[in-house]
Amino acid sequence: MAITLIAATITGFTAAIGTAAVFSWAAFAISAGFSLVARALTPKPDLGAQMGGQSVMTRDAAQSRKIIYGRARVGANVVYLESTGDDNKYLWLVGAVAAHEIDGYESVWFGDKKVWDSSFGYYNNWGSRVEIRFFKGDQTVADNATDSTSISPRTDNLVNASNNKWTNNHKLLDTAYMVVRLEHDVDKFSSGLPNISTIIRGKKVYDPDPNVNATAWSQNPALCIYDYLLDTKYGLSETAANILTASVTAAKIICDQSITLEDNTTQARYTINGVVDTGATIKSNIELMIGSMAGRLIYSSGQFEIHAGSYVAPAFTVDESQIVGDITVQTKQSRRSAFNGVKGVFLSKEDNYILADYPAQISSSFATQDGDPIYLDMALPFTTNHVRAQRLAKLALFRSRQQEAITIPCNLSALRFKIGDNINVTNARLGYDEKVFEVVGYSMGFSAGGTMGVDVQAIETAASIWDWTASDEEVFLGGGEVALY
Repeated sequence: MAITLIAATITGFTAAIGTAAVFSWAAFAISAGFSLVARALTPKPDLGAQMGGQSVMTRDAAQSRKIIYGRARVGANVVYLESTGDDNKYLWLVGAVAAHEIDGYESVWFGDKKVWDSSFGYYNNWGSRVEIRFFKGDQTVADNATDSTSISPRTDNLVNASNNKWTNNHKLLDTAYMVVRLEHDVDKFSSGLPNISTIIRGKKVYDPDPNVNATAWSQNPALCIYDYLLDTKYGLSETAANILTASVTAAKIICDQSITLEDNTTQARYTINGVVDTGATIKSNIELMIGSMAGRLIYSSGQFEIHAGSYVAPAFTVDESQIVGDITVQTKQSRRSAFNGVKGVFLSKEDNYILADYPAQISSSFATQDGDPIYLDMALPFTTNHVRAQRLAKLALFRSRQQEAITIPCNLSALRFKIGDNINVTNARLGYDEKVFEVVGYSMGFSAGGTMGVDVQAIETAASIWDWTASDEEVFLGGGEVALY
């Protein structure tokens, strides 16, 4: 049972597990990267099913547009279908894969069979029955050229082959798509029209680092979130002046830090690889993207700041000289938000981006403390490596065990704090000697004496939460795969 030293409710405590917080001029804040945790604790559509459906070909006239960041396997959305030739020998289809220019195509799959890749070309004689034309989204004309710009020699193109239905005006500007021609073959296509998907390198993003100042393909979450905030068509449509460039660069560096794995290889601390659905809300998309780097997005002093998840030593100390009232302490979370194990699904790159279970992070000692095993089901839609998924899950688990939350009434010196800052708290009565807390919210008001003050809401944290050693890595066997199509 929670022990409350002074009867009160900590109004900002839910922000500690990642819900959006609104505090006067801090109009937008997603805290600590655990928006994924918050989403897992609230009713929602099945995120895992949505993830598994990304590689399924669709035929939908009202399909929402997709933004691809990093590397992803996506199903073609068929926007046009036509048969041509004697006895309808050829079937042409146009499959859109992204609502923007992409960096390139890496491979094409019919179901679980690789048909083509960029280094080898067509596999297993597929080239005799299949012709594929690739458009990256930077095209200015329709598919009306001959073999000069195609992957392999072409004898036909869709504009010429079409019965005046697909014309030179059908350019699909700003859309990455494939034109696929299938030749009738009862052996090759014994099951009918195949499920066509492709692995692509997605959107090119701008790096505002003064030492880089260039646009290129990247898997860095900080740069991709920066791009989504700036995107005037599908994103937040923010101006560059309203985003703190220094925070983007600092977050980028953290994401690129090398983590040593059990086999002595290394990987970047955080990456982002997946699909942003424009049919979802901008807030929801940002929450999921922020979760890929266990970070936070805050709005302070008129600017957005992007922070990647890492431990930062406190820059400020709160002691009796700044405290102007009684501190409220809540020593334990409610049963509803407590958990002692984290499990979920991700799109496994090792298994060709098939939906799979990452190795669960479970603590028997935490379960003993709680009296029962309690699991958080946390899907990771932008994580494709099982070790990185384990690290994010462990981080969520250990963050959840930091259960002591406080509200500190301070004088106006507390206005220096930002959401996400770590602070030292020293208080003899409570036995705090520079105990580290993370600021998750604050509000301003007047005391009974008419003095203006700041109520700071914070939750305990520790540097050890962020620890990861190669021995923490669990074996991934791919046994939890779920085939949805």
